[in-house]
Amino acid sequence: MSTVELPPDGMNLLQPDVTTDEEIAQFRKFYAFAKKEQNKSYEFWLEFGPDVLKRHKLRTATRTAGPGYPLPALAALHQYVISGFYDGIGYEIELARTMGARRGDILDTISVAFIHSGHPGMYQATRHADALRNYTEVPDAERFPPNWSFDPGAFDSGMDYSIREATPEDLRRLTDWYERVLGEVPKNARFLAEHRPDLLKAYRNRYEHAIRESLPAQMLPFLMLHYNVVRGFKDGIRENALLAKALGLTRQQVLNAICLAELHGGAEVFDLVAEAAGDVLAQLPD
Repeated sequence: MSTVELPPDGMNLLQPDVTTDEEIAQFRKFYAFAKKEQNKSYEFWLEFGPDVLKRHKLRTATRTAGPGYPLPALAALHQYVISGFYDGIGYEIELARTMGARRGDILDTISVAFIHSGHPGMYQATRHADALRNYTEVPDAERFPPNWSFDPGAFDSGMDYSIREATPEDLRRLTDWYERVLGEVPKNARFLAEHRPDLLKAYRNRYEHAIRESLPAQMLPFLMLHYNVVRGFKDGIRENALLAKALGLTRQQVLNAICLAELHGGAEVFDLVAEAAGDVLAQLPD
């Protein structure tokens, strides 16, 4: 198995004030290969300000470290389903496919996104159903880091989902799960356990079974961490940094999820990350 390598996009990012016709032609060739279409945002700046595009692409090139797995494309897909960005959903499905993602990886990512998207995001995702029906996988692609694995039971708290009501035993098992896995119980779980325990159980039923096709368990905190940094939700950042730690993600992998969010939130998002999870990051292996 080998990591899928995309052809270079042809842009000399260190010379933003000079953009040649050859650069533009190679850039468009790259997007035609990787995503089967041109990025309308980039086409706008190719016409009106190529230097703006080049500076944007330079920060894109420095926000992640490591091999070219489809993690950024899946994180973007997750975010775009939540925000209901129709063009972006199709764009990232194709990029993730080009980079080796299986159809099950796409479906699991959309399933995780459905937890936060509600119907508006899913209505946009349904418009790409044909792309999933006709999905062609890249054979033998190395999709994820070697220590990541598909484990549909990874988030099993032991709650009894054969009955709707949350029993005292259900809540005890869930509390034990949080304390064992995260080392603390999130405020949202404590609140719902007190005021709406049945809703907490229903939420956990979705959460624990969102990944059911092929996506590695480590992608759940990766996706959720990226999303919570984008929306500036401090407690969500901490919860998912702790889950990432429990599942063996490295500091660089966690930073990749965090730094991808700079596209939507700017550098200010890192203020919250430092406050919410700086201590967790310091405990992670490189």
